[in-house]
Amino acid sequence: MNIDLNSPLSWKRAYEAGDPGSAAELAMLNDLQGNILKGHGRHFTSNLFLKFDPSRAEEVNAFLAEMGGLVTTALHQLIQTDLYKCGASSSSTFVAMMLSASGYDAIGRQDAMPQGEAFRAGMKRRELADAPVASWDAHFAGQVDAMILVAAESATGRSVERDILSGRIAKTAGAVTLLNPQFSEEGYAIFNDDGNGIEHFGYVDGRSQPLALVEDIDAERTMHGGITKWDPSIPLSQLLVKCPGGRLDVSFGSFFVFRKLEQNVRAFKQREHDLAVSIEKKHGLPEGSLGDRLGATVVGRFENGTPALLSEGEITPIAKGPVGVKNDFDYARDPDGLKCPYAAHIRKTNPRDDVPGSKSHLMARRGIPYGTRTDLNDPAIGTKPTKDVGLLFMAYQSSIEDQFEFTQVAWSNNARFPRPLVIDGPPTGRDPLTGQTAGPSGQQWPVKWGRTLTDGSPDDDFSGFVTLKGGEYFFAPSISFLKP
Repeated sequence: MNIDLNSPLSWKRAYEAGDPGSAAELAMLNDLQGNILKGHGRHFTSNLFLKFDPSRAEEVNAFLAEMGGLVTTALHQLIQTDLYKCGASSSSTFVAMMLSASGYDAIGRQDAMPQGEAFRAGMKRRELADAPVASWDAHFAGQVDAMILVAAESATGRSVERDILSGRIAKTAGAVTLLNPQFSEEGYAIFNDDGNGIEHFGYVDGRSQPLALVEDIDAERTMHGGITKWDPSIPLSQLLVKCPGGRLDVSFGSFFVFRKLEQNVRAFKQREHDLAVSIEKKHGLPEGSLGDRLGATVVGRFENGTPALLSEGEITPIAKGPVGVKNDFDYARDPDGLKCPYAAHIRKTNPRDDVPGSKSHLMARRGIPYGTRTDLNDPAIGTKPTKDVGLLFMAYQSSIEDQFEFTQVAWSNNARFPRPLVIDGPPTGRDPLTGQTAGPSGQQWPVKWGRTLTDGSPDDDFSGFVTLKGGEYFFAPSISFLKP
């Protein structure tokens, strides 16, 4: 049995036996964990981080076998999502299981460990310009062997399943230990008035995803604005790798990156205001003339998701709801970054037509906000949180080196990307959100949209509002590896 990894997959055609390779595709989908090819879609999550006792590997393997029976398959998730869209009452709880390199070592299954220098080294040992490990949350500072992701449509459903799993961990009597017993890594989706998911700074998040399923690509083409300027389709090979421990010829898994990113919302919003005022005064602009465009050029989109690339005349009311967030655009009309600056977060992390072949570095992002907010409808800056809220960044990929690390180091942290060959020219600026490198950012922001940029002096710096609190590299193995 073979799977064509060089193309997207039509799971419905496979399910309907509409292709000679359907048997192989169905077997793969039933052995592959959910959330990889398509987001699970639940609004409440919990991440349980685990440590294994290597002297009790047999008991740990028995626990993993038990988890194998609980993990949601990709096929089950896709069918269930379709039923939910057709009016089914609710979706069930979602469960996924990941192992780190140290986790494979602890259970004595080095033979089943996937290849990959970054994965085997672990996040702490990689050159990412991250905050010192000593400043991370305690449960990330030491060895993390595994992670369980639990997700449900309601907080109650999530908590019930989380507590059941916590009980299963406790029954191992120390063979498996829960590193964050206070359940500190719990996510919940937040939405704007249009029903679009947002992050804590208030901007639509997750709109531009690489798509590996034909059904999602077709929906983007016909329902969500088209794919004439930006085609989000990717081959399966960008997400899937063979699972060495799987028991089928079509056993696949995916590398998984987790990073807890704390957001200082109050300082971010204050800087949005102060930098706009500073640019207006420095360049003799009328007070308030930059409005919310300054924040939009920092992120690359206005808060409602409208691309900063668009002019005032093009920013027209769009149909409300997720369909209304435009994503079919490129930067061909803005070669000098005068409309959407090169430093803008979405241009840094997805340069589209700025760089040929850039799509091959994209990951399937599955992040979700964390932390309690009481001020979401309060416009006052002083009420915004300064800590304990942020994003649980989660992403699947087939190569940590070529996808997450490339994006972080070569793009976000690189003040000269995406124009690295302009040796004598000014820097394009570090990513204002996820760029981790200290020192001058070199960011330039529009003074007059489409015509003039600031000079990139330290006065223009916009950074320091997102702090890494911990993370690790994992692998989501095939279900047949987990089961006995």
